[in-house]
Amino acid sequence: MSKILIVNNAEPGITEFVQPIEKIIKQVGSASVFIEYKSCLNFNFDEFDGAILTGSPHGDDIIEHHLPYFRWIQNFNKPILGICAGHHITGFIYGAKILRSKEPESGDFEIQVMKIDPIFNRLSNTFIAKQMHNDSITMPENFELLATSETCKNQLMKHKQKPIYTCQFHPEFYNHKLLENFVAICRK
Repeated sequence: MSKILIVNNAEPGITEFVQPIEKIIKQVGSASVFIEYKSCLNFNFDEFDGAILTGSPHGDDIIEHHLPYFRWIQNFNKPILGICAGHHITGFIYGAKILRSKEPESGDFEIQVMKIDPIFNRLSNTFIAKQMHNDSITMPENFELLATSETCKNQLMKHKQKPIYTCQFHPEFYNHKLLENFVAICRK
């Protein structure tokens, strides 16, 4: 059984993005533990097989506030999935630029898969995903684009050498298979 760390990017006590992720991980027979992002400074990540960085209801404009808590990402050698705010934070750490209100999406949008990858197992080449963002990010060096949408170019990216995935959309709403695939990647 794999054990996944969920890092809550919302303020303490706000778990609206954590709960559906916990439920999906449990349904596939894995365990999860969630911590608040502020707990990351002195946390032991060794016991986990992977980490998921959640979105936040205040996901836009939190980079500078959250960044000091996420330096561990560069030294974590297990799979990571950053979702929305987690996408922004991880991208920024690796050199992406934040695009303020240039590619906003709110509601359901079609995602187009650009490159075959295990993260998309059992998903169609196009699928509908829940979006809730004003800000987005550019592609950092050492990452490749895996999925895009008509409005927002960088919908899902992967590090070229490390098992790091990040997505702009929220797979915990309609795209449970993507989260299940991430857990399968953590088990390998």
